[in-house]
Amino acid sequence: MAKIVMTKPSASGIALGGIGAGSVELFPDGEFHYWQIANPPRLTEVCWESKAYDGEGSTGALSFWVRTEKDGGRPVVRKLGMKTDPDDFTYRLFPWNKPVERISFDGRFPVCELKYEDGALPCRLTGKAVAPFVPHQTNISATPGFYMDFEIENTGNEPLTVSLLGTLAPDFCNDGGCRNTLSMDSESVSVTLRPAEASDAPNCGETCLSVCGDGEKSYIAGEYRRFIREYIFDDDNFGVSQESALFGFRETGRLPDSDVGSPPPEIPENTKALSDGEIDSLFSEYVKYPFAASVLRRIRWTKPEFPENREQKAGFLAAMRGQNRLHIQSPEEFGAAALCSSVRLKPGEKKNVRFILSWYFPNHFSKDGRRLGHYYENLFCGAYEANAFLREHPEVFRKAAAFSELLYDTTLPEVYPDCWSGHLSTLVKCSWYLKDGKFGLWEGQGFCGFHTTDITSHASFGLLALFPKLQLGQMRMGAAFQREDGRVHHFFTPDLDHVGSGYERVDMNNQFVLMVLRDYLYTGDKQYLKDMWPHVISAVNSIGELDSDGDGLPDRDTTRNTYDAWNLSGTPVYISVLWLAALKAAARIADEMDDAERAKKWRSLLNKGLASLETLLWNGEYYDLWRKGGEKDETLMTDQLDGEWFLRVAGIGGSMSDERVSDVMKLVLKQNFDKDGGLINASCPEGRRTTLYSYKNCQTEAVWTGIGYLTAALCLSVGKLNDANALVTAIRDNQSRFGALWDHWECGHHYSRPMSSWSTLNAALGLSIDAAKRIIRLDPVSPDVRLPLCFPGVLGTAQVTNGKIRISLTEGSLEGWTVLTEKTV
Repeated sequence: MAKIVMTKPSASGIALGGIGAGSVELFPDGEFHYWQIANPPRLTEVCWESKAYDGEGSTGALSFWVRTEKDGGRPVVRKLGMKTDPDDFTYRLFPWNKPVERISFDGRFPVCELKYEDGALPCRLTGKAVAPFVPHQTNISATPGFYMDFEIENTGNEPLTVSLLGTLAPDFCNDGGCRNTLSMDSESVSVTLRPAEASDAPNCGETCLSVCGDGEKSYIAGEYRRFIREYIFDDDNFGVSQESALFGFRETGRLPDSDVGSPPPEIPENTKALSDGEIDSLFSEYVKYPFAASVLRRIRWTKPEFPENREQKAGFLAAMRGQNRLHIQSPEEFGAAALCSSVRLKPGEKKNVRFILSWYFPNHFSKDGRRLGHYYENLFCGAYEANAFLREHPEVFRKAAAFSELLYDTTLPEVYPDCWSGHLSTLVKCSWYLKDGKFGLWEGQGFCGFHTTDITSHASFGLLALFPKLQLGQMRMGAAFQREDGRVHHFFTPDLDHVGSGYERVDMNNQFVLMVLRDYLYTGDKQYLKDMWPHVISAVNSIGELDSDGDGLPDRDTTRNTYDAWNLSGTPVYISVLWLAALKAAARIADEMDDAERAKKWRSLLNKGLASLETLLWNGEYYDLWRKGGEKDETLMTDQLDGEWFLRVAGIGGSMSDERVSDVMKLVLKQNFDKDGGLINASCPEGRRTTLYSYKNCQTEAVWTGIGYLTAALCLSVGKLNDANALVTAIRDNQSRFGALWDHWECGHHYSRPMSSWSTLNAALGLSIDAAKRIIRLDPVSPDVRLPLCFPGVLGTAQVTNGKIRISLTEGSLEGWTVLTEKTV
């Protein structure tokens, strides 16, 4: 009996596309999944648990094949993806059209590299997909498209011809079918698929596929989708044959150079009524199409002179009309395209072929019917223009690939760059970037809403470092919805002009204040700080009113928070530490705003609150979950020092000693973490008292990877590198086991809280920035480590050797900056 080792197939991949432009996911199986470029409901609506169209049914819309042939040898064809659904092609009847044996997939957003392995292929073939994700260049990064590059190396000792075929057969857009336009120049061939009839339907728009680079190009500008895949031709006079563009590709290694882009004219049921001229015209028109030319070639193999008369031409046309499997009577089935590049390689020679896919679907509407559009409409007027931009600016590919390489240029274990890069893909997968410039990130795709304050506080460190304009923009957007009582919004829904309920969550005002200071320190944008200052004052005053006994800590109306199924009470440690962190941040903002009175007031309140925190909640080992009069809950909350985490990874500076933080983390890891089960949100140590609100609560016993990452960052901030390594490794191992390395779940797929992974980079660097004063501080976690250095306007590497730091930049300059560390050289 054959032995098969089964592992969980990956259910996630690298999101390819632009910020707010929609995306396609490239999975480790080599297939393009989740086509979310044509405004599908899962991306544009709050769907919650309901099953909404998410584009997964269109897997295979873009597919690639390779064909190799030695001189005098038989061609070898392989599909560069593992999807072999019989609805696409009867693969098992024609096993020459099989997938490659193996694909080695290395996903390092915005890049993923695929090594295609097959013993029958006499070449080395790698693919590299790259999203146009270029830090600090928001317009470029909003481009609706991506690159798919192939490198071919002849590893044998004989000359070799290799052909690469790309097919585009979209079924997710343009319900009336597509009408295609072929464009050519000296270096490239492209096909643009446009709607047969323009409409306001969300899925009405354009796609464009191009091929450039080495090789001789060939093409099919327009075809029925079934011929690009496969159908059975069946006619009483002309027999039965399997028909597909793939058969011709196998035979010749090229496409027939068909430039027709619209469906053929309709053939009347009764051709006898047609004149000879009409018959000749129809016949001549039809044989321009590959689906008809393929049948004609087969007929002429046995009847070279066919057609010899009117009757034979009429019979051929009648046969074409009757091909229901081809849907020839359904113009909406027309509009697929294919491009091919063939290269000749000497032994040892390498050549490159580049495909580019782009799109343009402007019909993005709000639930109330208002047109929202996409930001890319300000940059391009169609899919062809977006494609041309990517073709004509190869530096976009290089810069995006260089950023991926930069993230992995570290001596920390690879699980760190995996999480830094992997969760950045959420910016492409789950973002709205509207035509009017508004930006928002789904909390979970199709779940909850956009720019959820408590989630943004965890998720926005990478966004701020790489695209500060977007982070400051969504903060301004949220501030506009602050209530008169000072409470800030929870999330935006159903669009970026309306907010939902949830103002009662008491953690959010504190997080809002913290983000305002951090954003200012990173950007030095004084106008931003001035604009946000009144909102900061209102936010602080609102939470200050929750202190009924004057001890400096909130003690009433503290129930609701980001743990929305886990009610707190009295004076909770999670809220208290956030409040104290917000006071520290607010006092710093007051200094910047020359408001000495408020700065003094808030620092005094901070000192009082810190003292009260110790006397009220410290139990000798950790902080109790909450206390209310004589009642208390001694549950050990993993995230109890959330506010301290923010102060440290934002470079503001903590309020607690390293020793105290280290002691709490030590017990949290001992009590709440194991490698197999991950890091749970809370537990009650033996001998301690809990409450019904906490005991076996669905969220206390759950693992939230976003909280795991920030806990790892807090460990790094106090030098607990081994503990941080264990936490981040457990997250990766568990997510990999579920096939969900790039799709973390909390409340919805591709949840944004795990973008807190970026804070582990800040913590490892010991990074502190004051852009207004042009000061940067570094206090790395180890005396010997190399780490990427990323903040607004700057990309580079910090190399620490024997405790001395050397900074090398690939973008930006630190001229005029003061770099503070005793270890700098």
